[in-house]
Amino acid sequence: MNSSFYGRKDTLALIKRRVIDLKDGYRQNMALLGSQHVGKSAILRQFLSDLDDETLVPVYLDLEGRDVYYFFSKFIRSLLHHFARYQRLNSQDSLPELLTALETHIPQTVLRAREVSLLMGKDWLSDAVDLLLSLPEVFSSETGLNCLIILDEFQVLEEFGIGDIFHRLADHIAVQKKSLFLLASSYEELARHILSERLTLLFGNFEIVPVDPFNLCQSQEFIVSRMGGINMGIQLKNFLADFTGGRPLYLDILLHELVSLASIYKQQEIYAPLITQAVENMLFSRWGALSRHFELAITRVTSGKTNRLVSDLLMSMAEGRYRIKDLVDSVGIGSPKTSTVLQRLNYLSEEDIVEKNGTHYYIKDKLFRYWIKYVFLKRLRSIELDPGRLKKDFMEEIARSISDFNAACRKDFSCRMTELLRCFDNDHLVLKGRKYTVPAFKNVKTLKLHQRGGVFCDILQAETDEGPWILVLRKDPLAENDIHAVMQEVKNMGLKPRRCVIVSLADLEDSVRLRALEERMWIWNEPELNSLMNLFNKPYLIS
Repeated sequence: MNSSFYGRKDTLALIKRRVIDLKDGYRQNMALLGSQHVGKSAILRQFLSDLDDETLVPVYLDLEGRDVYYFFSKFIRSLLHHFARYQRLNSQDSLPELLTALETHIPQTVLRAREVSLLMGKDWLSDAVDLLLSLPEVFSSETGLNCLIILDEFQVLEEFGIGDIFHRLADHIAVQKKSLFLLASSYEELARHILSERLTLLFGNFEIVPVDPFNLCQSQEFIVSRMGGINMGIQLKNFLADFTGGRPLYLDILLHELVSLASIYKQQEIYAPLITQAVENMLFSRWGALSRHFELAITRVTSGKTNRLVSDLLMSMAEGRYRIKDLVDSVGIGSPKTSTVLQRLNYLSEEDIVEKNGTHYYIKDKLFRYWIKYVFLKRLRSIELDPGRLKKDFMEEIARSISDFNAACRKDFSCRMTELLRCFDNDHLVLKGRKYTVPAFKNVKTLKLHQRGGVFCDILQAETDEGPWILVLRKDPLAENDIHAVMQEVKNMGLKPRRCVIVSLADLEDSVRLRALEERMWIWNEPELNSLMNLFNKPYLIS
C-alpha cells in the first residue's frame, strides 16, 4: 500500500467487493461523490495500486482539465497497455506502436481501435465516441477478460461537444456485462443530476458512495501518521482538524510544513506558535501552497466583468451572512435584483463552492472561507501598502483562532448548545436529508432532568413565540426506555413543550430512534450538530 495513503478502508473494501461480484456475474456500477480535496482520486489510485488481478483490465482516466482528444487516446492506450503488460508483451507508449504490437493477439480490438482513430482524425466525434465506448465489449468478447472503467471527474464529458454523451454512455454500459464502471465527481449536485436523469439504466443503476472529509477521530489518526514521531497535544490536533474541515489535502500540506519547521527549530513537540507559523507560510504567504490554491480557485469563479458580484457574495458569506435577504442587502442590490443574486449563488453551487441548506447559503470549504475573510478580503480593503503589517495582523488572528477554539472546547455541552440556539431565526434547514423548521429562540435556560438511578442530565428550555422547546442533552447513548422516562419527567416538571429534541453526541440504536419518532421527538446526533456548527461558522463539537 502507498505509504502516503491513509484510511478509507471501508470504501476500498466496497470497491474490491464489487470487483469480486463482477467476476461472479453480478455487476453493480459505482459513483464516488464528494467535495474537492476529500480524497476521491487518492482512493481510486490506491485501489489500482493494490490491484493484483490479471483477469481485470483497468482503464483509469482523470478528465479534469482534459479535452476530448485526451479522452480518446488515453482510453485506447490504457486498455491496450494493461493487456500487453498482463501478456508479458513489450508495451509501447505511442498508440500506433501499440496497435502494431498487438495486432496478432487481439485483432478485433485493434481493428475497432483503428476505426476510432480514423473517425477522430476526421473530427467525426459522435461516431467516434460510439465506437470507443463499444471497445471494452469487443475486447472482453475477444479475450474473456473483465474491464474496470474509471472516469474521474466524469461530468467533464459534457464539455467535449458530443451530443447526448451521457445517454450514449448509458446505452453502452447497459450491454457491457463484463465491464464495471466506476465514476467519481467533485461536483455533487451536478453529478447526482446526471446520474438520476441522464445515466439511468434499466438494470444496474449506479451505487452512490459518499466520500466525506475525515471526522475528528480520523483526522487525529491521520495527524499522528504524518508527524513521524513528533508529538502534538490533543487540543492542537483537534484545532487542525476543525480548521481544515477534515480535508486530507489541507491537513497534509500543513503537517508537512509543521514537520519541516520542527526540524529547522529542532523541536520534538508541536506548540501553538509553530502552528501559527505553518499556517502563515502556507495560507498567507502568496507563494504558500494553500494560498496559491485559493488564489486560483477564486480567480476561476470571479473572472470576467459579470462576475464581480460573485466576489462580493463570497466575501459576504465569509463574514457570516447566510440568508438571501442579508446577501442581497450586503452587495447593494435592491430587491428587484434578487434574481441576479440567486443566479450567481446557483452558479457557485454548481461549482461546488457554495451549498444551499434550506434558507441558508454558505461556503462549503471551511479553510477557503477563512482565507477569503482573513487574507483575500483584508488585502482588498487594506489602505496601507504594508505587507509586514498585514502579516503581523494575520499571525495574531491565527493565534486568536487557536485560543478561541480552546476556549470553546472548554465550555460545557449546554453552553455550546445555547450559543447555537441563539443563531436561529425562523430558519428552514436540511440535516441528513430531513427538513427542519427552527424558530428564533429567546430566554434559553438550563435545567436538570432527573433520570433513573439518581442520574441527572442537562436540558435546555428555549422559549419561542409558539411555545417552549425542550432539548435533552446527552453525551452517552440513550436506551429505549429512557425515551419514556424523559417524556414522563418533562411532564412531571410541568413543562408543555412545543417541540422536544434529543441532542446526543453518541449514536443511537434503531430501536431508540423509532421510539423517539413515535413520541414525535427530533434527534440530532454529532453529524447533524456539526453541520449546524459549520453552517454558523462555529467550532465543531467534540464528543
